[in-house]
Amino acid sequence: MSKKIEFEDNGEKYILEYNREAIKLLETQGFSVSEMTTKPMTMLPLAFQGLFYKNHKRVKNSLINEFYDRFTDKNKLIETIGEMLSETYDSLTSEEDSDKGNLDWKIVG
Repeated sequence: MSKKIEFEDNGEKYILEYNREAIKLLETQGFSVSEMTTKPMTMLPLAFQGLFYKNHKRVKNSLINEFYDRFTDKNKLIETIGEMLSETYDSLTSEEDSDKGNLDWKIVG
């Protein structure tokens, strides 16, 4: 999960990104990536809010909504959010090296 969105407002720097915990929290709030195109008025604001969960949990939704309204190039933003979501979901099944070490397993019986 390497892609991030960075911006600054009133001297405060924001780094927006997803991790598995953020996606799980989004899903408990009703987010569904498969509904991004059929329910964009519901899913897009949730997806944008989820970007704040990892690094900026205390930012109020009203401010997050204001940020979204002020962002330029919304089409590129939406495309980037989609890519970031995809990267995070893909991390569930990727076999990238981790600093915890890999575990071998086998089927028995």
